[in-house]
Amino acid sequence: MAVCGYRSGVIKDASRSNWHNNSERPIAWSAWYPIEDLESGEQTSGQFFELGDVKLDAALTTRKRLPVVLLSHGTGGTAESLGWLARALAGEGYVVLGANHHGNTGLEPYLAEGFLCWWERATDLSVMLSSLETSGFFADRLDFDQVSAVGFSLGGYTVMALAGAQTSLEEFEGWRSANGISEGGPKEFPNAADSISTLTETSDAFRRSWAEHGRDRSDNRIKSVVAIAPALPIRSFTPQSVAEIELPVVILTGGADNEAPSEHCGDWLVSQNARFQRHDLGKQVGHYTFLDFPSDKSLVGKAHIFSDHDSVDRNQVHEQAAEIVMQSLAASESKGSD
Repeated sequence: MAVCGYRSGVIKDASRSNWHNNSERPIAWSAWYPIEDLESGEQTSGQFFELGDVKLDAALTTRKRLPVVLLSHGTGGTAESLGWLARALAGEGYVVLGANHHGNTGLEPYLAEGFLCWWERATDLSVMLSSLETSGFFADRLDFDQVSAVGFSLGGYTVMALAGAQTSLEEFEGWRSANGISEGGPKEFPNAADSISTLTETSDAFRRSWAEHGRDRSDNRIKSVVAIAPALPIRSFTPQSVAEIELPVVILTGGADNEAPSEHCGDWLVSQNARFQRHDLGKQVGHYTFLDFPSDKSLVGKAHIFSDHDSVDRNQVHEQAAEIVMQSLAASESKGSD
């Protein structure tokens, strides 16, 4: 795999408040990108997930316009959790821009608001793209005719929202009740829902977001999306809005995914729109197989997010998934140039 550049930063979205109601909403971002000079930049480490063979703050390749992939992590995660995919894409010439979603990322303390208001994530990606395209390191270097979005787990919900799927909490509650799904929250924040009443009374940012949950979050700059092991909140999408998506959509699933079972998630998406393509990566592939390896290798096989079935080679699954993603992006770019 080719060496790529890596850098990170933080931008502020002046149109939205942070969850503390005292400043603008922060969007911490990470980027992987193609470079010319393999000697430039420095090796970097110190992340929870391994960073791989990257050069910190290396100079961008001299090619004028570069295709873009937006990246959305899973619940409570970080952009670096999908570093395996980001590095592969950067090695093929893509600029990969990953957002770390405020209140729902391991880069900062978890906040109930971040686990309840999933829809804000799509806006994070749109704002990040606009900001990095117009100022800073990537200014005027991004090809807006070649922008795609890839998300894992709750990130799968995020990229589907960018494609045009619209959220209805009424839809979600109806599905949840009918299927006996707990209303509390994910394992990373199981009692998040207990905060709804208090937040409604005390937080302006939460009230505004909750009231606007059904707002259209689509971004017409996005030309295709890939949802990897999309999580249960996709069941908040109205079936009609999913059926009306015309963008190329690829869905990757694992047969042993207990966090986002395909019958509730990936299979449901495909049943709503025959244009969607679905790939199952193997009957023993679990939800967290799609995460990168940890920097601390002693966690492999011990921590649940780094434990796979004995028959599963996580590296091999990553390679297969990356190939499918790149094929889908190439197909979308080819279609766009017709």
